[in-house]
Amino acid sequence: MELKLLIPLRNLSRNRRRTLLSLAIIALGTAMIYAVRGYVDESMLTIRQGTVRQFGNLQIASPLLWAEKTENFQYLISPEDVGRIVEVLREIPEVTAYTAQLNLSGLAITERKTKVVRATALEPQNQALDYNDLVVEGSGLNPDDRAKALIGRSLAEELQLKPGDFFNLTTTTVDGAYNVGPLQVTGIYTLNNAAIEGQLIFMPLTYGQILLDTSGVAKIIVKLASIDQTDRVAQLVQSKLAQAGLEFEVRTWVQLAEFYRQIRSFFDILFGFLTIAVSVLVFFIVLQVLTLSFLERTREVGTIRAIGTKRYQVFLMFLMESVFLGVLGGLLGVVGGWVIGQGFNALGIGWTPPGAIEPVPVRLRLELGNAVAPFMVSLLATLFSALYPAAHSARLNVVEALASR
Repeated sequence: MELKLLIPLRNLSRNRRRTLLSLAIIALGTAMIYAVRGYVDESMLTIRQGTVRQFGNLQIASPLLWAEKTENFQYLISPEDVGRIVEVLREIPEVTAYTAQLNLSGLAITERKTKVVRATALEPQNQALDYNDLVVEGSGLNPDDRAKALIGRSLAEELQLKPGDFFNLTTTTVDGAYNVGPLQVTGIYTLNNAAIEGQLIFMPLTYGQILLDTSGVAKIIVKLASIDQTDRVAQLVQSKLAQAGLEFEVRTWVQLAEFYRQIRSFFDILFGFLTIAVSVLVFFIVLQVLTLSFLERTREVGTIRAIGTKRYQVFLMFLMESVFLGVLGGLLGVVGGWVIGQGFNALGIGWTPPGAIEPVPVRLRLELGNAVAPFMVSLLATLFSALYPAAHSARLNVVEALASR
């Protein structure tokens, strides 16, 4: 067995220039796929973490809210139903925290300017979805705060507000009456998104209820121990809500984040296209190299066939050579891609996405799991490229092969 494995290795070493060329092509293709896979994986991880931070793992709300039928605030969850939902959540060990939110919109008014804004009224310093650590100037919201607000950096610049300043917020109550309340800026946050920072403010839940003149909330935000548990726990929560007679609907962060679904589809298409392109390139280049190599060894094939070597043995010999090429080239590509990726990450290159205010770092996620697909793609492309020349060499007529020059 050991001797049979040494023969293909010896054959590869006989023509080192062609072997090195094949290895370089396979390694380059593997490194390219590995790098792109690392970029896609790191980007999706960052987006996924940011999305869960924005929406929580799960949200529980009335079907009217999800259907965007928000007239007359009929979607609001009463305090009694909030208590019953909390009882359900307490029965599920995967749930680590939960909180209530209320959403409203209105006009932010200062002496200099008026701006349409959206407000999220939340429980300050809750464990499920807290935005205090986004504050870059001033301080966050405290549980005993009332008429306080966090505003985005872009909105602060537009309205010329700083921590300690006041502005008025006008809105419409659940009964359709106009209401206005003063708010003091306690802190300025940043999300590196000009659209959100220029419109969204955060305030204590109790003050949002005062502005809307209601005791209800819009949704319950749920945090889980692991993001991988999201789908299973969502089904479990939905089932328990139905058993409790509560007609509310559970949505996961994936269902809520349309942008995430769009960018994931884009990256899947991008990675799939690149994988196919590199696979085809490796296939045809290696096919050409192996075909020329096998044709030059026609007399060698005739000689070993003349001494009793079977056709399938010839086929397996050439196939093993391609397997060694694929394995070695794939390993070289993974190692080379990892080294290049580490150097790329060390450079700290960044770019500014559309809508962002500051550059974000471009990084590659260089984990072993991301190397499996590039390695297998290169190995299979090399293996398939050897099938035709190997089969052609195995079918050669012994006499004609010996007579060739």
